[in-house]
Amino acid sequence: MDPLGNPILDRDAEGNFIDRNGKKVNSKGYFIDSDGNVINKHGKMVFEKKLLDNENDIPKVFRTGLLKSDTASSLSRLMSEIGKNQPSEFDQEEQRI
Repeated sequence: MDPLGNPILDRDAEGNFIDRNGKKVNSKGYFIDSDGNVINKHGKMVFEKKLLDNENDIPKVFRTGLLKSDTASSLSRLMSEIGKNQPSEFDQEEQRI
């Protein structure tokens, strides 16, 4: 990576970006297939090319750490907290009507 966090990539004879092992990547360093879709190390498509932004980066929500493996437990905790709270003034107003 360079100081700005961009991958340092090589190019093949045809001018395509490649990683150190000679695998085809896009300008952000993600493995890609022949159609430009982002793939994982096993060759399975992860993101279609049309979902990438204009700089060939994956959707921002996947880069920010918002989605983690504990999403279900976080949601469960959130729902539990909501259930513990008393009804809002709006809810109380509806009950009077």
